[in-house]
Amino acid sequence: MGEGLSHPVLAHPAQLFDAALRAHQAGRAEEAALLYRQVLAADARNAGALSNLGLLLAEHGRHDEAEGLLREATRVAPGYAGGFVNLALLLHDRQRHDEAIAACEMGLAAAPGHRTLQNALVSSLASAGRHDEAIAHLTRMVAAHPGYAKGHTLLGTIYAKTGRPDEAVAAFEKAARAQKGDASPLVSAAECLLMHGRAEDALKYLDRALKVRGWEVRAIALKTLALADAGRVADERWLADPETFVHVVRLADFGYSAADAASLNRRLSAFASHEPSMKEDPEEYATAKGWHSTTNLAESGDPAIEELKRFIDWAFHERRRRLAEIDPAHPFARHAPAKYHIDMWAVRMQDSGKMLPHIHISGWLSGAYYVDVPSVVDDPAAGEAGWIKFGPPRADIRLRRETLQRTLKPEPGLMATFPSYIWHDTVPLPPENTEQRLVLAYDLNPVD
Repeated sequence: MGEGLSHPVLAHPAQLFDAALRAHQAGRAEEAALLYRQVLAADARNAGALSNLGLLLAEHGRHDEAEGLLREATRVAPGYAGGFVNLALLLHDRQRHDEAIAACEMGLAAAPGHRTLQNALVSSLASAGRHDEAIAHLTRMVAAHPGYAKGHTLLGTIYAKTGRPDEAVAAFEKAARAQKGDASPLVSAAECLLMHGRAEDALKYLDRALKVRGWEVRAIALKTLALADAGRVADERWLADPETFVHVVRLADFGYSAADAASLNRRLSAFASHEPSMKEDPEEYATAKGWHSTTNLAESGDPAIEELKRFIDWAFHERRRRLAEIDPAHPFARHAPAKYHIDMWAVRMQDSGKMLPHIHISGWLSGAYYVDVPSVVDDPAAGEAGWIKFGPPRADIRLRRETLQRTLKPEPGLMATFPSYIWHDTVPLPPENTEQRLVLAYDLNPVD
């Protein structure tokens, strides 16, 4: 717990547990952990505290300790479904799918209709390659509950994964009808069709999705690919031309001297290079042969990060000011937020490191600020190694025509800003490169 935090002494474990829940839900992890432990000191068999503390520790990478607590929760309270849910999710995340399935089945024996346990069971069955069992289970669920949108979506996802696009699209259609205000099933249907070379059909679903939700990053991003595949270059250019929508700003534009810029980058490098949340190739990110931080660095309070945030805020207002240069009907212009929440992370690479093609599904504006740049980026014989590339599609979406693309050479103090739906990756660094390529990237997520 932080030095300035305190909490009144509460006499009863139920009061402590309620306080722990409030702290957990508010994101005050250290305070919540301390309170859960106080509950357990008074009542070692409190299944809720065991389960929630296990979940909290799992969220912070302490998987072995978390698993011990969760297994204890299921032992002391075999009728408490929450313990089995959290245990199954932990095992699933650790790729121990057979054990996750067993945990779900034990929980469902005590709580047969528990929806979250059923969903976890289906996900684990699918991840274990037991697709027919997952489909059979989901088919029974949606037959019993035709309005269960998530069940139809899960069924569509498994059909798509197993190469059954027509059945997948039908399931996504049912999900969309069951939850009319949700664009995501329509986007998933379009994604499935696009992956099977049916761009024109995909566009119909994407247009429907964008009528439901005008700023749906996945829909706009997939639409750029579908337009390219369909040969509608003028429409693709209007929506996502990287020459138009990728902007470059430098600290010098913000009034920094060369010495001040170098000083800021030294401090940012010292901070980010030793960030404790850095993980090598975490599965949930697009980093390949590199290190990616896993907490929001914008909330670190580090003075250098705060300085960088001022530059980012200036760039945000510059982008808003320049919206007059594009069609006011464009979704990027129509959905420009007045306020944003910033999410920031660090990516560090050396030999062979690269980013895979990806988008940022929660943002309006995304950016990459270059702190450390290896000298190989300046080598004309290196094939633009280490450069950022805008426009390339995901590897599993094979298009008949190439998308509009642009490469950009990084340099210390340079920041590229772009709509969050623009696909981007990096040209791999050569295996012999030993110099660090360090980027602080961010999303500006709209605040309603």
